[in-house]
Amino acid sequence: MAATADRSYDSENTADCAGAPEYGDALHTARRSMAHDRYGVLPGLPRLEYNLMDHWKKLFLVGGLLILEGSALPIILFYPLWYKTNLRHGILFAIITSFFGLISGLEFAHRSWRLIHKNDKYRPLDGTRWKFDFTHHTLSICYTIMTGILIGASIPHEPLVRPLAIPVPLFFIAAGTLCIVTGTMSALGMRTACKISSIPKGAPQPPYVLTAVEDVVGVDGGGARKFRQKLLERYKASPAFRRMIAELNWFWGIGSVISGAGTLAAVWVIPQQEVAYGVGWGEPLVFFIIWTFITVLWIRRGLRREKKLWGADRPEKAAVIESSTDTHTPV
Repeated sequence: MAATADRSYDSENTADCAGAPEYGDALHTARRSMAHDRYGVLPGLPRLEYNLMDHWKKLFLVGGLLILEGSALPIILFYPLWYKTNLRHGILFAIITSFFGLISGLEFAHRSWRLIHKNDKYRPLDGTRWKFDFTHHTLSICYTIMTGILIGASIPHEPLVRPLAIPVPLFFIAAGTLCIVTGTMSALGMRTACKISSIPKGAPQPPYVLTAVEDVVGVDGGGARKFRQKLLERYKASPAFRRMIAELNWFWGIGSVISGAGTLAAVWVIPQQEVAYGVGWGEPLVFFIIWTFITVLWIRRGLRREKKLWGADRPEKAAVIESSTDTHTPV
């Protein structure tokens, strides 16, 4: 019964994306692979052709350093300096704030260089040299606000401890809200008001999780434009893949808003400001680890389900591919 419902869901959504040219040359690739059986037991299903383990050293190093900077280091520095030294609190927070953005700033500069380099290897499809991807613009705004809060709350002679604990919860609220808004727009069939990374203006609005994966893996993960193209081909050709992306988008969106808002409230209501500071920087890390672990399991299950449905609907997919009009988005 569940498999029948899934195939019904896929059939209803296949027609919608089959006529939408904005997600790249997916149908052309699918038709070509169907003819040559490039993908073995799954003919016609575009492959991402990206192995996470090929880049595990950089991802492990950068990810670990970002976690250290964005959660662990402020806590590690705060409590010993607060309780075990006679440093003026303004100097104490100046030391902590000086470390914020050190690793993320270097990584941000590195991805900026990749995006503006005359070689367009990492830029969005149909992107120009001086226009960054959507995630880059989003991070620029978020980091500016977070840095402003840290600097502004550190300026008074006696720093404002509670505001100094809220940058990361605010980031999760902003990211979660973006997921919810784009997820709602996607569910309602709305179209983009501007270019979203490789998705042109006027195309069906994708959930933000798709954009985040495209940008982060495409630039920071080394997948480059090839991965961007393959991801959008997969998204257009596979209803089950679109469904998984939509589910993960709601999972992260709702979870991030609840986590961020709950942490923000806790920071303001906990009587001891020293405890509130630890909660503000520590809870987002716990949330991120749990949600990431669940996401890994979710993706593995979703990809297995996608392959199963694709194989079961093989005659139907072949008919859709052969009957659809080939379209092309300039790259």
